[in-house]
Amino acid sequence: MENKSIYIVEDMGVTRAALISVLKRGGFNFVGCSAKAEKAWLELEELDVAVVIIDINLEGTKDGIWLAKKIRNSLNCAIVFLTSYGSNTILERIHSTEPDGYIMKPFNNPTLLYAVKMACHNHHKKNQEPIIENELPQIIKSRNGSVKINKANIIYLQSDRNYVNLFTSSATHSIRGRLDEVISLLDYENLYRIHRRYAVNFEKVQSYNKNRIVVTTNKELPFSKTFDFEALVEKIQTAI
Repeated sequence: MENKSIYIVEDMGVTRAALISVLKRGGFNFVGCSAKAEKAWLELEELDVAVVIIDINLEGTKDGIWLAKKIRNSLNCAIVFLTSYGSNTILERIHSTEPDGYIMKPFNNPTLLYAVKMACHNHHKKNQEPIIENELPQIIKSRNGSVKINKANIIYLQSDRNYVNLFTSSATHSIRGRLDEVISLLDYENLYRIHRRYAVNFEKVQSYNKNRIVVTTNKELPFSKTFDFEALVEKIQTAI
């Protein structure tokens, strides 16, 4: 049975009351609310919540994105953002928290209910799926600070002087060190060295020959004769 417990973080009393009313009529269990991110965080640590609806601009020194990052790092619940702002800067900050939904103000009731129902359903489904070790988040120290990645999302690594660039479909992270050091740090069995400057996740290979490898982002990478091409082919075919 799905957990339909909802917590609301919204600093406008009228909007907060409207959200509570619509969600209760929609069959959700309202468990709490707050106008401030800091207060919400203290309460959420003690609650069993399926979905947190968060306005971005809140009372106090911390905004909704600060709260979403705290939730992502520590709690197992879905996040739906509610905001009247849609600038590229705001959207990029929102994207960094990997939200489960996004609703623009002013919202209509069907859109609100649909977004929250989908977030609730997907959260429940995710919790029912078996955990695969390679899909567990790993914290790495990049040039821009610590970031959380799923090893299964890595497409390829590229050595660049004193750093190694780690590419996923949505982001690039620069990690200080040599390529062999970063491969050892990641400890991911799907990474295969194809060149002195490159290693590839063999599950992300789209096409290949003895001279080049094309990955799922259509990026073409060189293959060096120094490395075992037949062994790579075997791994790719096993993964299919």
